[in-house]
Amino acid sequence: MGRIRVLAPEVASKIAAGEVVERPVSVVKELVENSLDAGASEIRVELQDGGKKLIRVQDNGCGMTQEDAALCFKRHATSKIATEADLERIATLGFRGEALASIAAVSRVTLKTGDGSGEKGFQVEREGEKLLRFIESAFPRGTLVEVRDLFFNLPARRKFLRSDRSELSLVASYLTTTALAFPEVKFILLHNQKELINCPAVSALKERVYQLFGKQVLDRLMDLEYEEENYRISGLSSRPFSGRLDRQHQFFFVNRRPVKDRMLSVAFSQACLGMLEKQKNPEGFIFLEIPYEQVDVNVHPAKSEVRFREPQKVFRLILRAVEMAAREESLVKPIMVGREKEEEETPGSARLTGRTIRPGDRVSSSVFPGAVAEQKEPLLVVPAERAPAKARAMAEISPGGQKSQVVVLGQYLDSYIIAVTHEAVFIIDQHNAHERILFEKFRQLEKDRAWVSKQALFPRVLELTPKQQVNYQNRQPELDTLGFRLEPMGGLSFALKEFPDVFREEEAADILASLLEDEEEGKFQNRREKMIATMACRAAVKAGQPLTREEMEFLASELFSTGNPQLCPHGRPVVIRLDRSRIERTLGREPE
Repeated sequence: MGRIRVLAPEVASKIAAGEVVERPVSVVKELVENSLDAGASEIRVELQDGGKKLIRVQDNGCGMTQEDAALCFKRHATSKIATEADLERIATLGFRGEALASIAAVSRVTLKTGDGSGEKGFQVEREGEKLLRFIESAFPRGTLVEVRDLFFNLPARRKFLRSDRSELSLVASYLTTTALAFPEVKFILLHNQKELINCPAVSALKERVYQLFGKQVLDRLMDLEYEEENYRISGLSSRPFSGRLDRQHQFFFVNRRPVKDRMLSVAFSQACLGMLEKQKNPEGFIFLEIPYEQVDVNVHPAKSEVRFREPQKVFRLILRAVEMAAREESLVKPIMVGREKEEEETPGSARLTGRTIRPGDRVSSSVFPGAVAEQKEPLLVVPAERAPAKARAMAEISPGGQKSQVVVLGQYLDSYIIAVTHEAVFIIDQHNAHERILFEKFRQLEKDRAWVSKQALFPRVLELTPKQQVNYQNRQPELDTLGFRLEPMGGLSFALKEFPDVFREEEAADILASLLEDEEEGKFQNRREKMIATMACRAAVKAGQPLTREEMEFLASELFSTGNPQLCPHGRPVVIRLDRSRIERTLGREPE
């Protein structure tokens, strides 16, 4: 008997469904795309238990006739393409004709629809592969789809879903991105009957950014508008000297389709080089309109990736668009006054002068006269049993069983510390090294339950996106014990009342924003450890930041006293070692 067999239809359909439906946000994405393609001006999304129990999407689009409602659950049934040639000019968000069939294969689905030709509509109920009911129903115009008990017939897949809040966060993030692409459409998101997003239709992208991200973000942006031949770039980009520590506010749309494309990201970052301070990433809401035949959107089942026929042209256009916009902006950095000034040193604290270091102290140019003038952010230091020596920091390590002193020679490319012993040369990534040091110190604070918070005299106001608000509710107990406390002020605004005293207020605000953007723990033992690693990463000295000799010596000394100097908490290499024997062998010299 042969080994190859044709799979049963019910098995094949569940495998195919897995390409389209991975989790609740996949269902929301497919249904919302159908609503937009149907010309809806209002889309309402309701979830229960993160979408595991219920996903309900209702729109006021064109709706379906009785014949359409009967066909829409069949595989590859679609109104959006008809011939092979149509695949070369896809103008709709959906086109594969797999969404409803895939969703129905792994859930209990009820569809109500009407095309507006009368008060009569139609209702379809399905469970897995079974059609339970097809009846007339009062539904004047539009479509409503209810998806219950996702993966009820695939318990193994249901087991791998994340927590309710995590799944909700993914949905909030998706709807935020989609709302940016369609400001003329009203979007509503409710979870367990609580409203999380309510964006009335507006006439311009700026108004939608204000709705979703607040005034602080909008004030940091400049207009983009550039056209060449039949290509057009529009949107918003960081003003000169603005930006963020992370890349969370970078959104790219190709013919209004939200996409993730490394080339677009690299082009945008390169376009903003020289306009932003070191360690800052540009914010951008970038819309690219190109002929449909110049882009292939049929690359991935999720339709989030694209392939350009002329990528170099697109790259050049982004560079040109940002350049033209920057010319209209002032390239003179304003003087910061008031609260933007560096906080004064707390009375009773000690700097790196051979005495004990107080939590939150920083190595700065005011301490060491040899500091580089361009250095903007001093080096964060955390509690230590002793301070490093004032001259050269000598860390004792044991290569080959013999203790040797590490001597710092200098800094390369403002990113790498070059240090030597009698036996080897070390090239140390300063950011990864500082991240490892801070992670070890923060983890010790965690172990000792020694986190101390301080109250803000004039609390900084943060504007949280819907996704960040969901994550804050989910992680509030952990954030409280770390020393972060927010107070709602209405709408998107929250006041940062307390924060860990190892950070400055501005730094604490940036770190908290990163904590609220991070996804699941991934390779970390738990979410708590992931949060500590994020705090260490955001607080660490950055690549490209000039350091004084004393700061370099401190980093070298502290690094080699950690338990794992080879890797940063995220698994990136920290140090390269070139043994003396290898150097001499490569250069044709005999060892002494």
